[in-house]
Amino acid sequence: MPSSTASVERLFSLMNNLCTTNRNRLSQDTLTALMMLCREGCQQLSDDQTSKIVEIFKKMKVRDIAL
Repeated sequence: MPSSTASVERLFSLMNNLCTTNRNRLSQDTLTALMMLCREGCQQLSDDQTSKIVEIFKKMKVRDIAL
């Protein structure tokens, strides 16, 4: 059993930073992919993981936002 919950708390903090009230409709796959990119960075991910993340973002619906 881990002696500290700091790593879990960091993940929850990252998730709360990514999934805000303005971005509350992120799918589980998208949120997981964003968390992996933020936490690991592109250099630390394997080619297989990177390919999966790219496929998730390719499947996303294109949204036009008027600024």
